[in-house]
Amino acid sequence: MDFQKNRTLLEKINALYKNISSDPRNVSSIEMDLMKSYIQQFYESFLDLPTTTAPTTTPIPTEPKTVEPRITLRKPETNTPPPPPLNPQPEPPKPEPVKVVDTPKVEIVPEPAPAPTPIVVAPTPPPAPVVEFTPPAPTPPKTASVSDPEIDELFAFKSATELSEKLSELPITDIKKAMGLNERISTQNDLFGGDASAFDATVATLNQLRSYDEAKDYLVRNVASKFNWAHKDKKEKAKAFIKLVRRRY
Repeated sequence: MDFQKNRTLLEKINALYKNISSDPRNVSSIEMDLMKSYIQQFYESFLDLPTTTAPTTTPIPTEPKTVEPRITLRKPETNTPPPPPLNPQPEPPKPEPVKVVDTPKVEIVPEPAPAPTPIVVAPTPPPAPVVEFTPPAPTPPKTASVSDPEIDELFAFKSATELSEKLSELPITDIKKAMGLNERISTQNDLFGGDASAFDATVATLNQLRSYDEAKDYLVRNVASKFNWAHKDKKEKAKAFIKLVRRRY
């Protein structure tokens, strides 16, 4: 059995399961067919293993043993009367019967119930007028972008060639929901300086934008330069977050 091949299959199964579980409502048929293919290959690799059978043992015939009956002898029992008591106790006197005296019955007259208090029902106030709340429209990003080669490098991606890479770029409906708890905390700490309000406001704005170009311009102007995403320790984390943002559109 090829253990290296099985290990590769198991890694692909885990990676595909992680991608499916992040957004279980939007699982495509391509993902399901690919998962079935990986599991079938992993299962078939174990069918070639040799199986061992336990050796059968034949029972050894034994001669039946004869058990001789045992005979027990018992002595005849004799009923002997118990000996009389040495110091006979006199019988205690019987108690006299108690006379029961009839007591006169006392009748309890219930008090009259108080009259019920009338309930005054207050008039129902008129319903308050319903005021419709219209959420403010997102501020449109500026059309011009700041030219910075190091920041522009973060938004450069190669076209996916393998099927696993194409599955990792499937569209999502909400950026925050597509992130796991650990990924959300690490992104907030590494790319937003641990500022939870800045992270939530950025994700909310990105979810309302209409295209990836608008999202890119917004990140370049308001987020990437502010939190220094071009730093060598933040580049990999920033590219992963930008890749997730691109899947929103």
